Amino acid sequence: MPLDHILRPITINRLEVKNRIVRASHGTSYGRGTISEDLIAYHEARAKSGVGLNILEATVVHRSSANHTVDAVDDSIIPGFTALARSSERHGMRTFVQLWHGGHRWAPVSGGAPLSASNVPCPLGTVNTPFAMTQDQIDEIIEAFAAAAVRVKTSGLDGVELHFGHGYLVHQFLCPLTNKREDGYGGDLDGRSRFGREMLLAVRDRVGRDYPVGIRISDYNAPGGLTPGEAGEVVHRLCEEKLVDYVSASMGSPYSISTMLGAMDQPAGYMLPSALPIARRADVPTMVAGRYRTLEEGDQAIREGSADMISFVRAMIAEPDLVAKTLAGAPERVRPCIACNQGCVAGIRTALQRMLCTVNPVVGAERTLSEELIRPAEVANKVVIVGGGPAGMEAARLAALCGHKVVLFEAQPKLGGTINIAKRAPKLQTIGDITYWLEQEIYLLGVDVRLSSYADREDVLAEQPDVIIVATGSLPRMDGLQASRPERPIPGFDRPHVLSSHDVLLTPSERLGESALVLDDLGHYEAIAVAEHLIDSGAKVTFVTRHSSFAPHIEAMVRTSPALRRLRRGDFTLHVGGRLIAIDEDSCEVGYLDGEQTWRAPARTVVLVGYNEAQSELYRALGGGTRETRPYALHLVGDANAPRDLLMAIREGHMAGRIQET
Repeated sequence: MPLDHILRPITINRLEVKNRIVRASHGTSYGRGTISEDLIAYHEARAKSGVGLNILEATVVHRSSANHTVDAVDDSIIPGFTALARSSERHGMRTFVQLWHGGHRWAPVSGGAPLSASNVPCPLGTVNTPFAMTQDQIDEIIEAFAAAAVRVKTSGLDGVELHFGHGYLVHQFLCPLTNKREDGYGGDLDGRSRFGREMLLAVRDRVGRDYPVGIRISDYNAPGGLTPGEAGEVVHRLCEEKLVDYVSASMGSPYSISTMLGAMDQPAGYMLPSALPIARRADVPTMVAGRYRTLEEGDQAIREGSADMISFVRAMIAEPDLVAKTLAGAPERVRPCIACNQGCVAGIRTALQRMLCTVNPVVGAERTLSEELIRPAEVANKVVIVGGGPAGMEAARLAALCGHKVVLFEAQPKLGGTINIAKRAPKLQTIGDITYWLEQEIYLLGVDVRLSSYADREDVLAEQPDVIIVATGSLPRMDGLQASRPERPIPGFDRPHVLSSHDVLLTPSERLGESALVLDDLGHYEAIAVAEHLIDSGAKVTFVTRHSSFAPHIEAMVRTSPALRRLRRGDFTLHVGGRLIAIDEDSCEVGYLDGEQTWRAPARTVVLVGYNEAQSELYRALGGGTRETRPYALHLVGDANAPRDLLMAIREGHMAGRIQET
């Protein structure tokens, strides 16, 4: 398909951008307040591919709001901005900076009260009650935005974007849910828009009419909140006054954060119901985002009139060379984003506070791990890998890239490992895209793949390997033990209607019965997948978890609320802080971890979602875990090392297969 629309240049103010491929602002936390070498390397890797416009992550303008991204509160940031500008210019990529204040969502580092339009607290983020801003504080914040814009311009960067959306400070003034003021900055839309308008006037006054200034704006996507129509009216009025040079139209707020960061349950372009009514009120170039993964999807969106530019954030986190590979006629070699939100979103929302990528371990470490740095080994080693799941295939891919002779044994008739089961679950089909890509890559690289080949110690050693990588995965334990009550197995755990998650997803729906109980010991997505499969099969589902909340380990991925909404369309009952006391023929006795209350739940099918058992016997047979001297290097990766998740499986496979010397 020709890409006539997305590859066409576009002019913002007087600045020409070489194409309409954009990377909207997104947090990485690589700078921790500065423009670090890691942050520059991350963005430059995408610039090399051919991106037209890049917008730097939320950049703090005033110390009354703290973030772990970039700070532009004083002139010390200018040298870093200049270094970023030079790295972008080398590859013809334009770079803007998003200027930001978190308002009631992000408090100052002192722990004091955050600032906001009114004293309405935020449903997530900071827990402090905000301080309703005085006129002097309003003036001070406006001046801070203008001063930060000057710093960006002075550094040589190409433009600025003011964040008017996603529940941050300006959005809090725009929205009637969070703006209860009775002065000139509240009331009707004119009053609620005044703060943002005065901010743009101040920025324009300081940077001049010829410097690109844009906004990112969204609806609130919440009852009583700022609507797409109202956000569109704000855009219309700002365009009439010629205060903005482009508009990035988006969706959502802290009241609906999953719509800001749609996961694999959402299609490409899912933000358009909110973004289109906003973008269509603009008479300047517009941009939309919404899980676009391919240039073809972006070209179609432009062709259909959705926007003038399309953002590819997560797609280009996963694959920095998306543009280059597509234009070279090899779109099938683009590593796919699976929209799991585990590395990118959860990485910055958990204690790590650093963006990762589940499918691409290089992200954030481009300076040291970029695959461009790999040089073929002077002496090719024989590398034997056992296990063709994601860890084994990534290890094989890297070992082949390093110039080694690679043999991959897989006991099953096809590659993919447990992902072949997981992708059968509702809303999880996309997870299989990465194993499909890995499979194509290792065949293209000449890996000797031996399917339906169970390999024991003798089979492996017969290959005379220099390096052995064991990636044999894990299996459900099904021993009836509960992590919070390990004193004895659950009575009845060995009944024939007690199944693992694997069993459920491989069993025809008509054999699963009209009622089911799911015991979630993990708190991850696995139990959700099982429950949704059962609901879709028509079963009444009782969900019992030992955790104090539903699926807590994926909360940071913003996938729990959408899952609960889907589950509650069926007959679904949730019990947190619970335990399974006994399993009978057609029901279970259930209780709480704290308290003596018990009850019975109907269950013709019982599913135990617990900790898996690593399949590490081959590793031990080859001398793993001992001090004995071996004529080969030996690695244990993925779930065979410790049952965890896809991010760790691919990461460990990558590092084990990256054999530059032995």
